[in-house]
Amino acid sequence: MFDWIFDAIVWMVRLLLYGLLGTVIEKLFYWPGWAMLRLLTLAHYPPARGLPHNRFAVALFAAVIVASGLLMALT
Repeated sequence: MFDWIFDAIVWMVRLLLYGLLGTVIEKLFYWPGWAMLRLLTLAHYPPARGLPHNRFAVALFAAVIVASGLLMALT
């Protein structure tokens, strides 16, 4: 009977957790990702300060590289 209330609560909690996880990834991995991408792309991406770019994509690149390295080292 009240399944829709439970579903709405679960949806809101999931939305908050995804937002929190995205913020944590962006805060922890932006600068390492920025340095790696600057090195790999010969300073073409990400652009200098003030120019728009996707900060989460830069951070996610570093997070994936770190996770891949850890998985390779631990297996």
